[in-house]
Amino acid sequence: MTPVDPLELNRVLVDVLKVKRTPIAITYCRDAAPAGYEPAQVVACGIVREAESGRRIYVDAKHHDCYVGLWHLGLLPKAAPLITEGEYLTMAQGFFTPEAAKRNKAQSERLPDGSIVALAAAPLNDVPAGVQIDSVICVTDALHAMQIAGAASVREGTFPIGEVGPSACASIFATPMNKQNSVFATGDGGGRMHNKLLPGELFVTIPAHHFQHVLDLVANFRFDPAKMRELIMPSHAPQQAE
Repeated sequence: MTPVDPLELNRVLVDVLKVKRTPIAITYCRDAAPAGYEPAQVVACGIVREAESGRRIYVDAKHHDCYVGLWHLGLLPKAAPLITEGEYLTMAQGFFTPEAAKRNKAQSERLPDGSIVALAAAPLNDVPAGVQIDSVICVTDALHAMQIAGAASVREGTFPIGEVGPSACASIFATPMNKQNSVFATGDGGGRMHNKLLPGELFVTIPAHHFQHVLDLVANFRFDPAKMRELIMPSHAPQQAE
């Protein structure tokens, strides 16, 4: 995989694709949090919003404010059924049935226990030299989510994964890593609230091996509507002389 300049990727996302909210660089810390990052007592998914404000932060087993996020990050291996079977979903809200809550957790992705010691986030244009960027998260509208998450689909034919239902921390952190694929997701109510998503906004996570596809999509972008209609719509095909 050819390394991609994070500043160039940020430029393309912000200046060319017009992503309005700050793209966030995510680092899966296998040994320790990066130097220059501060611990944060926030929900795991909330590090996206915190990093958008300019912070370099991380959550780990000691610094966090959500057991659900910790469970999906593989940082809470001995979690109780309250979390693992979704009991919390029925205890504080009325629309989940116990069976649906249990299946929600069973079908949601989580990182393997102990695979990371912390999850770090920083603005994509402010990542210290030497810090590995494992994925980039953007909060954007459906049109730009289609383009960014779908970049790999037009460069190598890999469709992105779309998720509606799982917790945001599962969709934007665990699924991209476990499936090694780009993801677009609505996130859950809490994830959307903590990250202040507008009704029409989605989360998009791009793993590092898809970064180049975003750059290539933009560099090679060309679309001729008239030619497309001519090729696939009989009503627009050139008339043949009788």
